[in-house]
Amino acid sequence: MALPLGYALSALGGVCLAVWLPLSRADNAMSGILLGLILWPVIFMASFAVARIGRLLALLIPAACLLSALALLGGWRP
Repeated sequence: MALPLGYALSALGGVCLAVWLPLSRADNAMSGILLGLILWPVIFMASFAVARIGRLLALLIPAACLLSALALLGGWRP
């Protein structure tokens, strides 16, 4: 679960940042990419600190839903 959900969260976090920042399109894209590169290993390693998989899913799935909702509200079209 750490691999797919960690990747999804880092990608969605980067998309949210790119959508909501008031910079140029290129700067937003670069900022989103850099945030994703920072977030993925942090989420991946933090996933192994959680003792139970149910608790991990209870943390990561709502976060992914929230980030995807924020991205969609910001005008992101998948």
